[in-house]
Amino acid sequence: MKFTFLGTGTSHGIPMIGCSCEVCTSADFKNKRRRCSLYVVANGQHLVFDTPPDFRDQVLSFGVERVDAVFLTHPHADHIFVFDDVRRFSTVQKQYIPIYGSPETMRKMRTKFDYVDKTSHSFGGVPRVRFIDQTKPVEIGGVLVTPLPVWHGKDLIFGFRVDGDGRRLGYIPDCSDIPEETLHGLGNLDAMILDGLRPQEHPTHFSTGESVEMLKRIGARQSFITHLTHASEHHELQARLGDAVTVPWDGMNVDLT
Repeated sequence: MKFTFLGTGTSHGIPMIGCSCEVCTSADFKNKRRRCSLYVVANGQHLVFDTPPDFRDQVLSFGVERVDAVFLTHPHADHIFVFDDVRRFSTVQKQYIPIYGSPETMRKMRTKFDYVDKTSHSFGGVPRVRFIDQTKPVEIGGVLVTPLPVWHGKDLIFGFRVDGDGRRLGYIPDCSDIPEETLHGLGNLDAMILDGLRPQEHPTHFSTGESVEMLKRIGARQSFITHLTHASEHHELQARLGDAVTVPWDGMNVDLT
């Protein structure tokens, strides 16, 4: 299993519009953070998790050439609003691409992108996809993707567990609390990626400290923190976290061998 961080930033992206702080003006590419998205390749399958406003730039910058399925954590703008660019993959691949998410997420996707189901367009005119309500694990070409209900403030949304090629990955980019039942589903992971928005507490996201404590509880072999704001400079945060938790950057590739 291999995965690429397509984006590691919060909803504003880094640099933030109109901000001249040290992180937003940094020349270091590790401080340039697109909105959160993840690309996973396992068992010959190519999976994308969320299609944020930076999705086109992400796939061009980091070499995403195929998408076999898309999984959506929730329907907030910073996680879905360049969904339309999936149509390039459906056109090139000449196939419908399955899109998975909670029933509530799929309901909102059908509303926000209501033109997708209209047949009057040419095949390349709209994304050719199948919106699929996900309530249980789904197998994509031998890769098992399990939805993980988590709290994002007062909203119950999804993270995901991915099992493939004999490896196990957890991905929860937006989260303020994890139910015990979901924690039980995060055992024996090779890698865990978890929301850790900023040092200060936040009503709908784990703070950095809360994220680190939860990562300790999960106990994956490798731990990563994501969905970062401009409150954390990459190298300073990594030095503070030490070897226990990795601060990823956009385009970072991880090979779980």
